[in-house]
Amino acid sequence: METLKFAITKKFRSSLSVAEVMLLLFFDAHRMILQHWVPRWQTVNGDYYAYVLKTHLRGAMRKKRPDLFKKQWFLLQDNARQRTVTVALAALTEIGGTALKHPPYSPDLAPCDFWAFPTLKIQLCGKRFSLDDEVRNATATVLKGMLQNNLFHVFESFIKCCKKCIQCEGCYFEKEKIVGPVQSSDSE
Repeated sequence: METLKFAITKKFRSSLSVAEVMLLLFFDAHRMILQHWVPRWQTVNGDYYAYVLKTHLRGAMRKKRPDLFKKQWFLLQDNARQRTVTVALAALTEIGGTALKHPPYSPDLAPCDFWAFPTLKIQLCGKRFSLDDEVRNATATVLKGMLQNNLFHVFESFIKCCKKCIQCEGCYFEKEKIVGPVQSSDSE
C-alpha cells in the first residue's frame, strides 16, 4: 500500500496555487481491494491510518476477498511512520492482517512505485485539473483500465525485486525496469 499525491492547479487571476489530493491504494495479485481518497486537509497519521484500516479496508476485504476475510492475511506496506506506529499495527491485527517487514530505504520493494504511480503519471501527464473530483474521476478511469493480468505481473516483478534484495543482503540497488509495458485504458 502506498500513498499517491496529485497536484491540482487553480488559477486566480495571474497567480497559481497548488492543492493536493491523496489516494491510499490497497490491492492484491487479483484485483484492486480499496481506493481511499483522503479528505482535503486530513493529515494521514497513525490514528487516521488505523481508522482507514478498520472501517474502509475491513469492509473492502469482506466484500472483495471473503475467502481471506476470516483468515490471517499479510499486508506489504512501506516503513512510513503512520503505517508502523502501534495504533496502526494494532488496527491491522484487529482486522486479521499482519504487516510484512519491509527493509528500510528500499523503494525497490514498493509495488506502487514501480507499477501504479508510473502508470497513473503516464496516463494523466499533461492534464490539468481544477477540481478534486476531476482528479478522482480521471484517476478512477485509469485504475479501472489497468488490466488484471497487469496486477499479476506486478507481483511477479515484486518477487524478482525481493530476490535481488536478498542477493544484495538488504542493501539498496538501482531500479531496473522490470515491469512490462504500461497498458492504457484505451487498449481494452
